[in-house]
Amino acid sequence: MRTALAFLTRLPVRFPEDPSLNRAAIFFPIVGLLVGAVAAATRAAADQVLPPLPATLLAIAAAAILTGALHEDGLADVADAVGAHVTKERRLEILKDPRVGTFGALALILVTTLIATSVAALDTEHAVRTLIVAHVLSRAAILPVSRALKPARPGGAGSLLRVGTGPAIAAVAIGGAIALAVAWPAGAAALAAAALATAVTIAVLAKAIGGITGDGYGATAKLAELAVCLTLCAWWA
Repeated sequence: MRTALAFLTRLPVRFPEDPSLNRAAIFFPIVGLLVGAVAAATRAAADQVLPPLPATLLAIAAAAILTGALHEDGLADVADAVGAHVTKERRLEILKDPRVGTFGALALILVTTLIATSVAALDTEHAVRTLIVAHVLSRAAILPVSRALKPARPGGAGSLLRVGTGPAIAAVAIGGAIALAVAWPAGAAALAAAALATAVTIAVLAKAIGGITGDGYGATAKLAELAVCLTLCAWWA
């Protein structure tokens, strides 16, 4: 659990002496539950004094601060790489560039705006449920990608997480169980939406860069989060 917290958040948690992301993977949905709870609590508290949209933006900001905007950074880098009409090798070079380009900026604006407006369309109770489910399933979505795609480059961040079949199934089951418990029956639709977003992301990454990178994991999580928020907004709003 310490390894998962240290990897996925900016909490002052030290890595164990012998950290293993593969062993920690089963705790990824639990970390998502923590991040989602913080975002949900922020939205619920802000709702007491603010309209839904600024309250939701504060919730999004709280989650980004807690995670160090790790997934947002991955989304921007992947958008810049996939959007460029270049070779796979050049796309991998773009992924290592810390600067944000046009496609990356556009992706961040669109995804953040869609998440904010979809959650803002919900009342406090349903917004809280949505934020929790979205963050839980977005972290669980990372694990099937690590099984489906090989690292795009040897020794890269994509090779740090190579989860076995058993832990991956267990983590996804934990994430799905939390989603269903928090938002039944809408959680079933959210689970399907996250699975679809993950499958599409796998296909795009496989074609564009030939595998997975650390940024690819971040983009996967953010796109799954978006899919869940849109689905639950459509269900409840």
